[in-house]
Amino acid sequence: MGSGGPRRATGGDVALADLLSAVRPPTELAQTFRTRGWWRTQSVVHDLYRASATHPNRTAIVAHRAHGHPATPTVRISYAQLATYVERFARALVSLSIGPGDPVAFQLPNWWESSALFFACLRIGAVAVPILPSYGARDLEAVLDAAQPRVCVVPDVWGGVPQAEVLADLAVALPWLRRRVVVGDAAATGALDFTDYFLRTPHERYDRGAWLRVPGDLADRVCLIVTAVGLDNTHSMFMHTPNSLRAGIRVPGVPHRDVTYSALPIASLPSLLHVVVGPAMRGGTAVLQDVWDPKTALDLMAYGKVSQAYALPVQWSELLSAQLEQPRDLSALWRALSADPAGTSARLMRQVHEVLRVRLHVGRSSPQAGAGTTASGLETALAKVDGEDGLFRIRIRGPSSCLAVWRRDTGQLRLAWKHQDGWFDTGDLVRVDDAGQVEVIQLPTEEVGGLFLVPVAEIEDGLLAHPQVADAAVVACADPEYGELACAVVVPAGDPPGLTELREHLLGLGVARAHLPARLELVGALARDELGEVRRVQLREQFARRWARKA
Repeated sequence: MGSGGPRRATGGDVALADLLSAVRPPTELAQTFRTRGWWRTQSVVHDLYRASATHPNRTAIVAHRAHGHPATPTVRISYAQLATYVERFARALVSLSIGPGDPVAFQLPNWWESSALFFACLRIGAVAVPILPSYGARDLEAVLDAAQPRVCVVPDVWGGVPQAEVLADLAVALPWLRRRVVVGDAAATGALDFTDYFLRTPHERYDRGAWLRVPGDLADRVCLIVTAVGLDNTHSMFMHTPNSLRAGIRVPGVPHRDVTYSALPIASLPSLLHVVVGPAMRGGTAVLQDVWDPKTALDLMAYGKVSQAYALPVQWSELLSAQLEQPRDLSALWRALSADPAGTSARLMRQVHEVLRVRLHVGRSSPQAGAGTTASGLETALAKVDGEDGLFRIRIRGPSSCLAVWRRDTGQLRLAWKHQDGWFDTGDLVRVDDAGQVEVIQLPTEEVGGLFLVPVAEIEDGLLAHPQVADAAVVACADPEYGELACAVVVPAGDPPGLTELREHLLGLGVARAHLPARLELVGALARDELGEVRRVQLREQFARRWARKA
């Protein structure tokens, strides 16, 4: 790891990067999981290289770029090509003095290069730190301050935000950041050019005699740090190994060569599992789309013969509308997944089945099957909330749960297997009635948006700082062009503020233009539950009905 002693981090005593070496699963537990077939000694990198050797021409990735070359907006990457670029990127990282245990951050859209960079980190034992493209300067700084990566890769501009400039400004206070790498115009900010150095420089040819050894204990090393921003604006880092990732996507019955699509950023864990880890593990194909558009998504699903698709409820609604308007051949689709259990209504599930002839499955956060053990070994349980009848928190443990959690505000590292007999509190809050029906009341994080997720806590804090706002919440609103945008729900203090006034106020606080609310709804009061939390699902449904009537 680093030299010269541990580095200080904001909010804690020691930087997360200096604690990663301590995050290892207990030997006895790891052996138990291997005996049961949930874990193994190899990683998904080995799967990728085996596929490239046995089926080099098989398609690994189909990627669409909204702002790519007009003649070739969609590119196809074979397994042989992907393996070549993984090796090239890995050697490029080594040439930048990146080694086992070193964090590497990248804030990239759903490009095939994002997948290759993740595998390159795995290849040399580095720790991948994917960052949501929608994160503004404040959240980006929080992640970089916590993970302290040696290299950070960003596009020059994305979603109207000059991300290369944002990173350059932050780097002044980040002494551990050795290299800033930019996709696009790198010279403008004095960064390393990703295209020239990673894509076009054949590093693998320069040192043919020196084989980059895959670390022997790679499967049990921390390989991924995923960030979550809670409703209280705290940043938590969840650490995974190749084994926990594999267990998280190991679902019995999935075809070996499945084709998977995700409408969400691959910087989010579920999306990364579905369109990066899963396809490589099974020799399948990942279908990527960098800018959400339902018509383009359907075209990609038909072109790639997608068998599994993963999206937000509002995106599924738009996919259904676009499919009814212009039907595509989606006969290969056999599994649809929702990214938001709390927002997935029975009506939407029924419509997906009627239009697409497949069942819409909800994610982990909705324990509709109750407590028990899944086929992949994940145990779920409901822990009663003290003093609240019928309220429970969801707890999980097993081969796919994270190994450790680090909170930036406390600087404390919690090893999952050393506390509460291995149980991990997901933060999800549910209500169970007398008939055993489960209703999701609260999720641990709240973000809205299609591929450009809006940090709700930051926007709400900014709205509450306005003198004419007594209370505020941010909920999702459907948009025909962008998929989903943010709606500010405001309780006025005196004269009601206007949307333009609130947007200018937020800009003055440093909020990214891409994160500004697109709608404003004024209410007399915000509905809250017994714990004082805003009933966001109720607000979304209330305004969705109102907007539908207006339309």
